[in-house]
Parts: sequence; structure tokens; C-alpha cells
Amino acid sequence: MQSRLQKVMVLLLAGLAATAPVGLANNVCVTNISLADSDTGYTHVQCSVSWDNSWRASRTEGSTTVTNWDAAWVFVKFRVSPGGAWQHASLSTNRPDHTVPAGTALDVGLTGSKGMGVFLYRSAEGGGAWTNTVKLRWNYKQDGLARTDPVDVSVQAVEMVYVPQGSYYAGDGSATSLAAQFENGQFTNALLITSEDALTLGGGALGSLGNNNKTGQDTDRLDDFDDTTSKSLPAAFPKGYRAFYCMKYEVSQGQYADFLTLLTPAQAQTRYSPSTYGQFYYTITNTANVYSALAPDFACNYISWGDTTAYMDWAGLRPLTELEFEKACRGPATPVASELAWGDTTWIKVTNVVGVAGSGTETALPVTANCNIDQSVFFLTRCGLFATDRSNRKSAGAAYWGVMEMSGNMWERIVSVGHAGGRVYTGTHGDGLLTGAGDGNGDTWPGADGLGAGLRGGNCYNSMNLSRLSERFRSTISYSPRDNRMGCRGVRTAP
Repeated sequence: MQSRLQKVMVLLLAGLAATAPVGLANNVCVTNISLADSDTGYTHVQCSVSWDNSWRASRTEGSTTVTNWDAAWVFVKFRVSPGGAWQHASLSTNRPDHTVPAGTALDVGLTGSKGMGVFLYRSAEGGGAWTNTVKLRWNYKQDGLARTDPVDVSVQAVEMVYVPQGSYYAGDGSATSLAAQFENGQFTNALLITSEDALTLGGGALGSLGNNNKTGQDTDRLDDFDDTTSKSLPAAFPKGYRAFYCMKYEVSQGQYADFLTLLTPAQAQTRYSPSTYGQFYYTITNTANVYSALAPDFACNYISWGDTTAYMDWAGLRPLTELEFEKACRGPATPVASELAWGDTTWIKVTNVVGVAGSGTETALPVTANCNIDQSVFFLTRCGLFATDRSNRKSAGAAYWGVMEMSGNMWERIVSVGHAGGRVYTGTHGDGLLTGAGDGNGDTWPGADGLGAGLRGGNCYNSMNLSRLSERFRSTISYSPRDNRMGCRGVRTAP
């Protein structure tokens, strides 16, 4: 490939504080991007991907040993310069075509026959600062480019956590009523999910996935099944048994600003609301179609369901289901009645910070705080605020596998089992493409009206009760608009 193709745009995602199950800070970044070892039909995108404290660890749960790790989902965008629209690069689907250093594992994520991106992670147990200089083979001919086309290239990285295959419990067996929580048939016991096979919803029989829909319960907490009315959850619906990767954090304002910048002006106009700037810590601005966040490490609020599906489609990810939400939080552990994401019922909310809020270096007050719940004044926090180099799962407010802020901060937008619009979901991944108007085009994803897309995990403003792991909310009514309490995070089925 000729030298004109060496024009490379370096666009870094915002650095984030992160946690593994032991709560360490990460700060993922991509540097030193270049094109190398080019040939007819392909070239290699070379870059360094690093984060401060990567990890891979094993633990014993009962008689089972489980291993998980954090990873970077790395994908490439390109445009024909000057001024072409940004497109998703087709990476090679053949693992040996990519080059990584010793100690690094690489898996290719496919959407159809296209290599959408790669997962980079440790191949052996360990932890600490980690830098990987990698070469990713880009099959530019597959994207319609000629050898002489000048292009700009942007490499994106998103921190993920591997959730291994295995059984887990849906519901926590609480004797006190949580809103519509899952249970075993019509009994309060949790239901053990042991496969991705089809499930019976409701009907009351043991072994079916029931709920505690009750007469007089708020209509926005009712499913379309109950103890006497059953529905079928197809085998294709992701139930969380199979291994998947989950975003370690909610999408940050820096990530969302980068996303907007790589859209066409018409697409970005659909996905951005300038009227929300300055409200409830929303800091994204637009100058000549370049979007930036004054506080890039804040979780991004004012996320509609349409914004969620557009971002996930663009990034080659997909929305998570509410069953995957429970698996990501609880892992294989025995449920605790009314538990929060960190596995018990006790919590200490943040009341202030030391340093400048949104700077990326601020720390929580009190120092024992582990969540952002039940604020009398809306108080958005940065992603990973509660993790330090000394924190454990509880003190970091981390879910079982090391996913952060699953209780509190922002609502998680999920695909619900309680509405027909959710049950058709088959877990297809985004293809990197949006419509001209900026909408996602996931074939089986709930539509723009939000029917079939519920909420889990609570938020910073409402009470602790809504942040309980098994609490379910808005599973059957449309709730698609932007809201100051709404965020999002995505998943991808493991290769």
C-alpha cells in the first residue's frame, strides 16, 4: 500500500478508573498508531494498547474454580480522506493474521463474515500495568478500498470484563417482595439457570421462570406473564449461561462524545440533545461537528433507548439482557436476600468528593463510600470512583466478576423478558453501521419505542430499593426518552 495510506488519525477514548475483583484502577489508552506490512488487499494497523492494572485471576466458588479477566475490545474506524464518512474496518477473521506479544491472548469478534474487532487480554494469571504492541490485519479490499486510496484511521478501545460460562441464580429468594423479581415458578426460591435452552415464563410450575407480579402492583412493574399465564422465552434469547463480555463501566461522556464525532452531522444531530448541556452534570458540547466532554470520565446520562442501540451497533456490541445483568452481578454465588450488586445489603453512599468532580482524579467522601444511591440532590459520579488499589469487591461496589456501578449511578437499559418486543431478541451483534438518520439497525433488538427494553440497577437519585440486584422496573411499558438518570452499557457474546 502506498505511503498516502499512512495518514493516521489518533483518537483516544477517555481514561477511566477501573476495578478488577480486587478493585484496581485501569486507564485504557491507545497510542502509537501506524500502518505497517501492507500488501495487496490488506495492511496492518499497529498500535499500543495499555491499561494500568490489567488482571486475570481464579477463585473457588463451592466446588467449582472459575477464572475471569478484564480485556480491551479494540476496533478500527476509517474514512477516505479528506472528509469522507467514517466506516467500520473489516479485520481479518483468521486469528494468526494478527500479531500480539508473548503473554497476550487475542480473540476475533465476528459479525457475520466480518471481523468487527478483537479482545485483548492476559493469557496467564497476573496483574499490573500492561502494554501490548499489536498488529491487527485490516482487509481494506473487503471495505471497497483500492491500494492508492488515502485514509484516516481511528482505533477505539473499550474496557470489558469476561463473564465465564456457567450456571447462576435468577432472583434472590427474598421473602420480602421485590418488584417483579424472578422466582422458581410461583415460589419465592431463586431459579437456577443451567443452560441456554428455552424457558417457560410464568404458569406457576416449578422449573419455570416466574415472577412476583401481584394484584395492585404498579403497572410499570408488571410482565405479560404471571402464575396463571405463561409465555415462552426462546432458546435464542441470551440467558447469561453462555460466556460473554460486559462493559466494565457505563458508557462515559468522553466515549459518547467520541462516538458523536465519528458520525455524520445528520446522524450526530439525532443522537445528541444540546438542550441538556449543563443540566445534571451533562457536559458534552459541539463545536463545528467535533464533540467533547468537559468531564469525560462522568458516566453519560440522558441516554435514550435509541441512543443505546445506536452506540452498541456502532461499536460492534449489543444490549445486555436482564438475565445477563443478574449473571454479571451475582456470578455463581448463592443469592443473598435483597442483595445489592456487591453481594450483601449494606451500603454507604458518596456525599462529596475530594478534588474537582469530573476531573478523573477525584476521590469519594466518605472514604468508605461504595455507591452513588439515594441522593437528595442529583449527584453524578465518574466511572469507577469507588475503586482504589486497596479496595475489595464490597468497598469498590463491584459486581462478582469486577463489573462496576451495577447498583446505582445510572439506570442500566436492558432487554426484558416481560414483553414480546424483548423476547424476540437473539443477541445479534452490531455491524458498525447506522442508518443515515443515526439509528441502529439491529434486526431483533427492541425498537425505538423502547417496548421490550426495561431498566435494572437503580440510579443515583432514587432510593436503595431500586438498586437491589433482583429489582425489575419498566419491563412492559415504553420508556425510550432521554432522562437524567439513564445510562447504558453493552455486552458481546464471547467468541
